[in-house]
Amino acid sequence: MADYHIAGIEQVENIAQQVIQEDFEKLSNINIGYQFREEARRSKGRVIYASPKKMPDKLANFIDLDLIITIAEDKWNAADENWKKKAIIDDVFRTIHLKDKEDAEGFPRRVADDRYLLSDGRKIRGKKKAEKEQQEICDYDIKIYDHAIKANSKNFERYGAWRKDLEQMQKSVQQTKMDLQKAE
Repeated sequence: MADYHIAGIEQVENIAQQVIQEDFEKLSNINIGYQFREEARRSKGRVIYASPKKMPDKLANFIDLDLIITIAEDKWNAADENWKKKAIIDDVFRTIHLKDKEDAEGFPRRVADDRYLLSDGRKIRGKKKAEKEQQEICDYDIKIYDHAIKANSKNFERYGAWRKDLEQMQKSVQQTKMDLQKAE
């Protein structure tokens, strides 16, 4: 069984905040927890550097998180440059898709003299406080999709060949281009 822990996770949180600010503004409203897994796992022959999990509904009453991102500690520590660590986070964030909740529109809603109803059912006294509380509520349905291919094009454009499988893919593409140029 895998060993999970959060020791030293502050660096991941800091880099994730940078990546969110640069490319994933919608995720700034989502409560995300991070944890390490000692070693990377494999799925369908692919090494998994990081993976997202939605918080199950039955745990939502006990844990104030919407998502948990699990990062392979061995791969994280092997990423000797900051941009490679950003690439790991960027890659996992690209599997997360947020869809606006239809029932969250029009909140906070005034229900009494100075009381406002939030989209999660809570009633708050004071308009400014209600607006602030509403901003902190996750108003998205979270969907997690695996990449249709082993490389995400936007991640590749931004960070290049940061994994070994991406390096091999890049070499194959370059070799193909050279072969096509020779054929012309």
